Amino acid sequence: MMSMDGLTPPQRIHLQLDVYAKALAALREAVQTDTGDKKSRDSILLSYVFTFEMAVRSLAVVLKARGLNPPDYAAAVLRAAFQARLITDPELWTQIREGRNEISHAYDEDKARALAGFVTRTALDALTDMLERLRQDEE
Repeated sequence: MMSMDGLTPPQRIHLQLDVYAKALAALREAVQTDTGDKKSRDSILLSYVFTFEMAVRSLAVVLKARGLNPPDYAAAVLRAAFQARLITDPELWTQIREGRNEISHAYDEDKARALAGFVTRTALDALTDMLERLRQDEE
């Protein structure tokens, strides 16, 4: 990824949202090509981790451009994003963050299946909506 040094806040936001969009496209592709096997599920879960991280980084960049500077960890960024009204459903985003944290337990087949189902049914839409919201905010 290109360095953000020397960029204006709008340029930083635009660059970060482009990276987020690429991660989201990879997650969407993983979900769309899911064959139900372990390899497909692992692809969904790995793409989910990357997409979640890019969502949090994007929120942090937008918050910083607004003059806020939350600590650099997901829970703090999500809390600040809720306070800044970038997130309207904090419970959902807490579930999304907790799902990301559960990835380390994906060796458990039942947990991995449940998490992949959550990503497919719920998290993908929320991550997509967040990118759209941040893109609109960028304009």
